[in-house]
Amino acid sequence: MRLALAIASFVVLLVHGLVFYQQFFHKWENYQTAYFDQARSMAKTDAEKAALAARSPRVEQLLVTKFGDMRVDRCSTCHMAMDDPRFDKHAQPLRTHPYSEALGDRQVNGKWERRHKFADFGCTVCHEGQGRGLQEEFSHGHDEYWPEPLAGYIVQENWRKEYQPKLKGKDYMQANCAQCHTEKGFSGTPMVEKGRQLFFSSNCYGCHRIEGMSDGTLGPDLSEVGKKFRVDYIWESIVDPRANLATSFMPKFHINEDEVRALVIFLKSRRGMNFAETGLQRYRAAIELKQPAGGTGAAMPTGAALLAQGEKSIADRACTACHKLGDKDGGIAPDLSYEGLVKSEQWIYEHFKSPATMTPDSIMPAFRIPDEEFRAMAAYLASRKTPLASASGADTYKALCQRCHGEKGDGHGPVAIYLDPYPRDLTKAGFINSKSTERLTNSIKSGVAGTSMPAWGQVLKEEQVQGVLQYVFATFTKEPRRELKPLKAPDQNPVASSADSVGRGEKTFVQRCSGCHGRKADGKGPNSLDILPRPRNLRNSYFVNSVTDRRLFESILYGVQGTAMPPWIDYGLSQQDVGDLVNFIRSFNPKPVLKSEASRSDNARGN
Repeated sequence: MRLALAIASFVVLLVHGLVFYQQFFHKWENYQTAYFDQARSMAKTDAEKAALAARSPRVEQLLVTKFGDMRVDRCSTCHMAMDDPRFDKHAQPLRTHPYSEALGDRQVNGKWERRHKFADFGCTVCHEGQGRGLQEEFSHGHDEYWPEPLAGYIVQENWRKEYQPKLKGKDYMQANCAQCHTEKGFSGTPMVEKGRQLFFSSNCYGCHRIEGMSDGTLGPDLSEVGKKFRVDYIWESIVDPRANLATSFMPKFHINEDEVRALVIFLKSRRGMNFAETGLQRYRAAIELKQPAGGTGAAMPTGAALLAQGEKSIADRACTACHKLGDKDGGIAPDLSYEGLVKSEQWIYEHFKSPATMTPDSIMPAFRIPDEEFRAMAAYLASRKTPLASASGADTYKALCQRCHGEKGDGHGPVAIYLDPYPRDLTKAGFINSKSTERLTNSIKSGVAGTSMPAWGQVLKEEQVQGVLQYVFATFTKEPRRELKPLKAPDQNPVASSADSVGRGEKTFVQRCSGCHGRKADGKGPNSLDILPRPRNLRNSYFVNSVTDRRLFESILYGVQGTAMPPWIDYGLSQQDVGDLVNFIRSFNPKPVLKSEASRSDNARGN
């Protein structure tokens, strides 16, 4: 018993001693003592030795007021030798801060002079970290709640393990240099410049806004992303866009690790107000960015010159960062290689101007590009009219269909996640075998209006169409075709459209349909996230106006096999109810008209 009590007493004494030591004997005191001892051994004069002998350990502090927000920096408490060139070979923390000609340091009479003096700039404005901290855990930013850990040197414990090694390196310091050095080609920030170029070449600018640089509206504003988020979050958002938001439609770009690092450093440099800019400079940049993207007044080229300009603009505007065009493939958006055989030049032009107007659920951004460029780009794509060479059904599927419908035909192609509606799952025998061969053939040849399913009719010969269809039946659907039973549905809606009919249809829609199709009929009801393919967007006028009354009646009354759409005839809906529903759906879907067609119509009326 006495032995146990003695051991316990010793442990308590030891703990108290350790706590006492940590409270009254700091590491920084040891560092300073070591510095004084070594500096005295290097001193060349008695006066210098006497001055060092008179010094004792104390908290060193810089109050930086001449640059940016006021900062308190106590970094020199440990890093005593940072401005002493005699310690350039020593280990940290007793090591001279390196000089950099790229950042403006220079030699005068054989001695280095700093461009960024510590008294003016401090340390944390460049290195980050917590300037007031006197323990390494806090001063370097190991604490997971500290938003600015030492740039490029400290990774916090709660960061994803696979990213931690990638977030170290002195290159990350460049993000802080770019708070002032914003000029393109600045030698001290090559990674920032590389990231800036990638921001445009990967078409990030089309979705994201950065003040004075881009004005995208589809994605979050990145003007202050470097101030709001740590590098681990920015890295994760680039390589795994859905890690923090499951419904994000940001594409996963095919860029390598060095390119990701450059983008992270560039985005980390975006802090909003730049120390080197005046308010007037920012105002001018904003005004220039908001200038309308109308005509430049220059004469439009024609013929081969117009096509050459369009081809160049498509390359300059990084369209292939998302789309496939010839041998270039961004792996994100539809194939444009045969666009001239799929769409008219006017349709392409108007899609460039406003993608969501022509394909209602498109995530393609509306770019602020001069009208002449849109015209040239549309002309070039419309000129691509070389059909697909004759090939087997398997090769045709691989060339044209696999991109969306997937290698296994299950609808999970590499670009499928970015398309709405989702590509059909061709393995669903219930769906495929419930449709006539004529309808499936027509879907291949004429496409599906309002969706990303192209009209391949001019790209493929008849035998190629049938070949790919038979390949789908044999490889993916597998179940033999069977004779379809006729469904009892009218060719024309027997219920006359009226305010009363539309009102009844709306009431039925809210009660029966809105759970999946949404109260607004946009396909985004509360159940929609759990359904694939997603419920149809019934505000997609291009689709709704392309289908007959019979098809709407059949889909509502008898359901759509292979999807979540049930047969409402089993739940008591009559043809009268369906007629009202069809009138309601058609009431908010006026027939879309290309602007060129509207213009011709106006001219015919003398407007």
